[in-house]
Amino acid sequence: MPLMITSSCLPNEIASSSKLRGLSSCSPRSAVPNRVWRCQPLRLSSSRSRRELLLCESMKTLVSFDVDGTLIRTVGDNANKLHKLAFMQAWKEIYGLDTNLDVIQHHGNTDPLILIRVAEFHGIAKSDAAAKLKEMEDVMLKHYMANADKAGVGLECLPGVKQLLQELKDREDVLTCLVTGNLQPIGWAKMEALGIKHLFSEPYFGGFGSDYCNPDNSDQSWKDRAELVKIAAEKAQKHFPRVQFKAKWHVGDTPMDVQAAQGGHAKALGVLTGVYSRQDLEGCGAESITLENLEDVPAVLKALNL
Repeated sequence: MPLMITSSCLPNEIASSSKLRGLSSCSPRSAVPNRVWRCQPLRLSSSRSRRELLLCESMKTLVSFDVDGTLIRTVGDNANKLHKLAFMQAWKEIYGLDTNLDVIQHHGNTDPLILIRVAEFHGIAKSDAAAKLKEMEDVMLKHYMANADKAGVGLECLPGVKQLLQELKDREDVLTCLVTGNLQPIGWAKMEALGIKHLFSEPYFGGFGSDYCNPDNSDQSWKDRAELVKIAAEKAQKHFPRVQFKAKWHVGDTPMDVQAAQGGHAKALGVLTGVYSRQDLEGCGAESITLENLEDVPAVLKALNL
């Protein structure tokens, strides 16, 4: 019996094959070579055609996003208030410290490395802070999730983010996830509070600060982030075992994101929406494409070869 496909994506080399019959019309959404094409209803009758279709459906691009400074930004006097308070609660409860994360340069660091580095700043041995990291994380999460209704206070989506995520959500050839230094529940709570969690691929997955921490990387946080890029790819493969990834991209606003992409076997798309300059991102020793922001969705798609 012929197989009827009502919505499919075929690579141009397959779409042009004389073995595929019933193709009413195909047109590329962009001029990028080897672009995946979106086609009209297609009737496949041969076993080879079925195999070609399964191959087509299995080829996807994985796009992971950093959170703070990439998808969202802080605003007002209460900028990222709940996250900051959760950090403060952890240092207070475990070490009796009245401190905050701004005593160190923390941009691009993961939450666990921030917990350790601030403790070190106050004279606590790195080994001791590392030994109590799980306790600090637990306190942090307990405080944050108890007040998760305030997760969006002092935060907003950056321009173009919702439109870009919606475009990627609507495509059949893309999977999206988070790769962030945030602890996993915190990262997703921010997405939920700002109304964009549902725009990511389901089941929700990614690489998070809570997935990996090497205290020895406190001065080279990109190494931890590189592991998170790898972890996200591993989770993607686990959730979608029949998918073959033709490309993996990581989008971020810091040099550590760019370096992490390269270290995690992905391509880097840097955006100038955080505190770092183009020179910072392009001069960090890792290859990347750099855009001003994510506002021009067609330009972002072109950069991602989509």
